[in-house]
Amino acid sequence: MKKVLGLVVVLMITVIGFGQSAVKFTDASADYNKSAATSFNFLFGPTIKSEDISTTAAYYESYFTVTIEGVTEGSKVNITLVEDNEMARRVILRLFVGLEVKNISVNGTVLDKNDFMTKYIWLD
Repeated sequence: MKKVLGLVVVLMITVIGFGQSAVKFTDASADYNKSAATSFNFLFGPTIKSEDISTTAAYYESYFTVTIEGVTEGSKVNITLVEDNEMARRVILRLFVGLEVKNISVNGTVLDKNDFMTKYIWLD
């Protein structure tokens, strides 16, 4: 009986963990145009510390700047491209990888980070 209860608890924790995203993209709207966008806004949950974001972003200062504003539910993060080119847009993925972000929520829909980048950041 203890094994069954333990298994149920582990499964519930796993489902809850995969069902939530630690990062939300807050720019997505009906008039969002990824080709025209050079600044991207995110809400990082409290599991990702602002110090970690700053430290990781420091590696990519030649591609984009990151500003962080602390809020109750985590950190508002703005990523602004230094130069609008495909390489700068691709390097944003490295930031997410460095912060161990697995998925990003957009208007309640959770996307894998690669799918998110293809749909909302990278140019076709």
